[in-house]
Amino acid sequence: MAEYIKVPAGVYDMVTRCMEQEFPDHVAIRYVAEDGKTVVEKKYREYAQDIRRMVAYLKAEVPDIKGRRIVLLSRNCYEFCVASYGIILAGGVLVTLNQKKNWDELEYELGLVEPALILNDGIDYGCRAELEAAYGPKLRPMDCYKDTAPGELTNCVGHDDLMMLMFTSGTTGRSKGVMLSERNMCASLHTYSEVAENWITDRLPAGQKLPLSHMTLLPLFHMACFVCVVSYPPAGWTLNLCGDIRDFYRDLGLMHSDVMASAPMLVETVYNDMKRGRVSRLNGLWDLCCSSAALDPKMLLELAQNGFVINQCYGMTETFGDGILNFTQVEKHMSAVGKPDDHVQYKLDETGEICIKGDCVMLGYYKDPEATAEVIDADGWFHTGDLARMDEEGFYYITGRKKNLIILASGENVSPEELEKKLALCPAITECIVKEKGQKICAVIYCPEDKQEEVRAFVTEVNRSLPLYKRISAVEFTAEPLPRNALGKLLRK
Repeated sequence: MAEYIKVPAGVYDMVTRCMEQEFPDHVAIRYVAEDGKTVVEKKYREYAQDIRRMVAYLKAEVPDIKGRRIVLLSRNCYEFCVASYGIILAGGVLVTLNQKKNWDELEYELGLVEPALILNDGIDYGCRAELEAAYGPKLRPMDCYKDTAPGELTNCVGHDDLMMLMFTSGTTGRSKGVMLSERNMCASLHTYSEVAENWITDRLPAGQKLPLSHMTLLPLFHMACFVCVVSYPPAGWTLNLCGDIRDFYRDLGLMHSDVMASAPMLVETVYNDMKRGRVSRLNGLWDLCCSSAALDPKMLLELAQNGFVINQCYGMTETFGDGILNFTQVEKHMSAVGKPDDHVQYKLDETGEICIKGDCVMLGYYKDPEATAEVIDADGWFHTGDLARMDEEGFYYITGRKKNLIILASGENVSPEELEKKLALCPAITECIVKEKGQKICAVIYCPEDKQEEVRAFVTEVNRSLPLYKRISAVEFTAEPLPRNALGKLLRK
């Protein structure tokens, strides 16, 4: 285990030791105030006190809070982080929801979890009236704790009890509530702490000192961002919160960030700045943590060759973000998601599906034992649904999603992701998705209208390189960008 980072035993240890004893004077969280100019800094000492206030508030509001679900419905903000710890240490179950979903989806998820309280930011994202009509008495502001005196903390979290519910993105249907425990969290912390220690030692820029600061635009309700909330206190790092992509450059300019959690769109933004000689806009940003979807390896390599450190992360909500990490900056491995870590067992089954076994694997899907049984087998292996291949050095390369496979009448299987990667090489194509339509392979393409003939010619060339059963036999053009979820993944439903 690393000397610099001591992984906490649990959430209680995270607050009472990491925040209050080891790093009380380190800045925990930064954000830009409502005036758009002032940077607010919250040190770990103050952060811990606010967590204690939230614990006291929740225990008073919900006396029978043990096991009750408390929902967070908010944009990224300091209070979201405070509430996350406060709910857990009060004995409740933390539930994070996407506040921008339509009412049909939110109504389903709220009905499923039956919340005791809903902490929300008060902003109307399109269904405020419905939310107030259905749950008005249970709504509380995110800063509801501010006038409450700090309370005592107890280590009330059972290591294998339900600690939080986080919903999957639902790219192909209804989202599912992933049940996660403190044990799941600690398993993930072991991975991220040890790996962070290794790459920090090897790749810190000259003159750079620890701890580091991390900018995130990814939503806190998603594991790709939430894992930062629980993995930085043991290292004394700072989380710089940005709540709106429109404020990205403003916030980055006001808050120096060493590292950024990056969905594909953000990586492309940084790449474009580099190509146009506008790196100064990034205010010293040097490390990109890439997750959520595959990126062009040539783009990543060019970023690495120009001084950026590229970290690729493959993880899932169902494993508390634990998974496969790629910290190599070598060209031949840029398209890999990385090598499995030592704390978790991995294998590729007979179909090439990635399977994971270990303490990081979820308890199951909330109120859905059938769906749980579909992904966790009798031997405890979690079947991720992702197809991959492994090279001779042990690097994993994602080849597609098992559920996305197009199974033709001939019995042949076609990976739409494979074809989409080939189509993405066409400069005229802005976005594309490949699907089955009437036993034919169809490409739905978003591009400028005056480029459609160029695209058709490119598809013809691609088809010549493919076996007959893989060839694209229909092309549909759309005048609108393809629908995506909160992290930028294309929706296939």
